[in-house]
Amino acid sequence: MTATESSPPAATAQEAGMDALLWRWADHVDRHGGPRPEWFARVGELELAEQVTWYGMAAVGRWVHDDLPPGLRKAPVYAGFHWHRAGDGPAVARVGVVVLPLADPERIVAADWDDGYGGYEPAPLDGYAVLCGEPFDPVNIPGRDAEADVREAGRIIAEGDAEGRRANFAEIVTDPDRAGNAFFFPVTGEERDGYEALEEDGTIVCLAFTAYDFA
Repeated sequence: MTATESSPPAATAQEAGMDALLWRWADHVDRHGGPRPEWFARVGELELAEQVTWYGMAAVGRWVHDDLPPGLRKAPVYAGFHWHRAGDGPAVARVGVVVLPLADPERIVAADWDDGYGGYEPAPLDGYAVLCGEPFDPVNIPGRDAEADVREAGRIIAEGDAEGRRANFAEIVTDPDRAGNAFFFPVTGEERDGYEALEEDGTIVCLAFTAYDFA
């Protein structure tokens, strides 16, 4: 599914609810003034385990999110893209917001949405933001060549830039035995932030992530 701010009505009530949810997150995370999405696209599913991090490829000093809904093993990943032009080059699709729903839109809307990390949170990897579940971060998998994963992600994204791909990202299977994966998103911002939608018992029913620069 791809949603734009001027898109026609969704085919189903569920899709319409998800579209509205994505744009509400875009409004909620806009406090840093980062690039606002021009469209959202569902880019795949994230394999879940104990935790989720937006700081893939960081061995230490990173934020993680736990207290996920029990029994949930996969979650859809929606990325908010915008066109970015550097110098005289062609416009390329870059990501500023990623939303990971862990429940239906009605539960998420009813939850308490927090205000993010609230501090200086530099990225562990220049030019990319990496979303993954733990323990599927390539940098923490014994014997895995995490730098090779970065190079492969860079190759896929560069190919997408050359093609003018609207939904440009790379999904790398990092743990084939358990279907563990990581999403590499091309970003322009150097900072990272993450937001939780929490039910009263502390269960996280949605996560949203941003890449931005301090003004």
